[in-house]
Amino acid sequence: MFSKFNKYFSLRNVVQFMFAFLVLYIGMVFVAFIGNIDNNTLPVVNRPAGVEAFLPISALVGLKAWIATGVFDSIHPAGLIILLAAVTVSLLIKRTFCSWICPIGTLSEGLAKIGRQLFGRNFIMPNWLDNVLRSVKYIILFFFSAAIIFGMSGSEASSFLQTPYNMVSDVKMLRFFQNLSIVGMSIIGVLVFLSMLFENFWCRYLCPYGGLLGLFSILSPLKITRNESSCIQCGKCTKSCPNRINVEVAKRVWSPECTGCLKCVDQCPVKETLSFKSSRKHGTLSPQILALSVIGLWTLIIIVGKMTGHWETNITTEMYRKLLPLVDQIGL
Repeated sequence: MFSKFNKYFSLRNVVQFMFAFLVLYIGMVFVAFIGNIDNNTLPVVNRPAGVEAFLPISALVGLKAWIATGVFDSIHPAGLIILLAAVTVSLLIKRTFCSWICPIGTLSEGLAKIGRQLFGRNFIMPNWLDNVLRSVKYIILFFFSAAIIFGMSGSEASSFLQTPYNMVSDVKMLRFFQNLSIVGMSIIGVLVFLSMLFENFWCRYLCPYGGLLGLFSILSPLKITRNESSCIQCGKCTKSCPNRINVEVAKRVWSPECTGCLKCVDQCPVKETLSFKSSRKHGTLSPQILALSVIGLWTLIIIVGKMTGHWETNITTEMYRKLLPLVDQIGL
């Protein structure tokens, strides 16, 4: 079983940490890049395009503009590539982006573990409240999708991409965390506390990105599959599922909440009763192959983006110097 990869860390945890450290490195480089511009010195580092992963709204507008006009976003192209990569991964290998790649998912899991240490367990919402709260991320997703995909014309989307607001949205994001207000700190504090009490609180109830990927993941050919003839109905799979899916009664798990974390597979005491596989007889993915598939597919899409010239922004350092003084103005 993949949990025996290490006494403390699973193979999935290793992949999570790898991406988390990559994101941390990107953040540090971006802070250094903006710091050089703030101090009016020559940048000693280049702007890391990967920072655009945290600009999902800009990426969604870029997607609308690309579909409507055929022109790929040149302001934040990496953001659109990353969105397309996340959707592609979800279509092909379930919602594994959330449980193997996303640093917010990794942080959320870590907070839940801290909560178990502090309180002895994670708490569970009543079913009626859980159902109500789970709808929130889809409501948020619908709002943004309706406003951008259906509410904006192609020309409006293209025009938005060229606005100063969008050009410096990465800097606005940085400034938000560098200058957290009391309200901002309070909201983050509440989310951290709730994430310690309730496992995957942000991902389960509030993340529209996860909601979007969950809907696409329904179409994935790979799903947790249960061998009914060898299942002993011990309930360990359901109990171990961080997303509260009733695995023990499903022949194949279609739920958009499934993130392909394989915790249920790891906890199953009967060999080959639970597997992550396609509908074909011999389509099972082992944890090792799944890890290679997630990393390989993600890397391949990023490489294609770079090779086709859809990765680095066309905003020059000089343009950043002119735009940065406007960041704190009203509307920016």
